[in-house]
Amino acid sequence: MKRLVSTASLVLISNLSSTAALNAYAPVKLSISSQSSDPRLFGTWEVHTVVVDSDCKYVREGLSSKSKLNFSLINGKLTPKWYGHDWDLVANKLFKLSDNDKLLWVRENRLRKGKHIWLAKSTDVFDIQNDDYIVAESEIEQYLNGRYAGDYKTISYLKKLG
Repeated sequence: MKRLVSTASLVLISNLSSTAALNAYAPVKLSISSQSSDPRLFGTWEVHTVVVDSDCKYVREGLSSKSKLNFSLINGKLTPKWYGHDWDLVANKLFKLSDNDKLLWVRENRLRKGKHIWLAKSTDVFDIQNDDYIVAESEIEQYLNGRYAGDYKTISYLKKLG
C-alpha cells in the first residue's frame, strides 16, 4: 500500500469519498484557514470501526470494534477523548478540505504496554452526512518500538449520542 507523505506545503494525497475510492487517490487542497474546529463534531459519538485492508501483521482485515469518542474545545483546540481506550493522543490537527464538506484529521496515538511502545499515525477523512452521522475513512501506519510494523485502512461509522 502507498504510504502517505506530509510535505511542507501540506498537499496531501487523499480523496476518500467511497469504499471503492480507498484505492484511488487524487491530490486535494486544504482550505485557506489552517487548523479548524468544526462545531458539528462537538459532543459524544458512538463509533463502529471495521478494518477494510491491512498489511500489518498485528491488525487483521475484517476486525471490528466499537468505542465512544468525545470532541470538545479545550484551550481553543478541538480535543478528542476516547472512552475504554488506552491510547494517548500525541499529535492532533483538523483541516477543512476546500472542495467539499469533508474534514481531514491528522493525528498520532501512542500506547505503552510493558516494554513495548506502539505508535499509530492516522489520516482520517470525515464525511459529515448530517448533524448526527459521520462516515470516516482512515489510513493508519503502525510502529512498534520505533520500527515500522505495517499499515491498514479502516471505515468508521459515527453516530452522535444524546
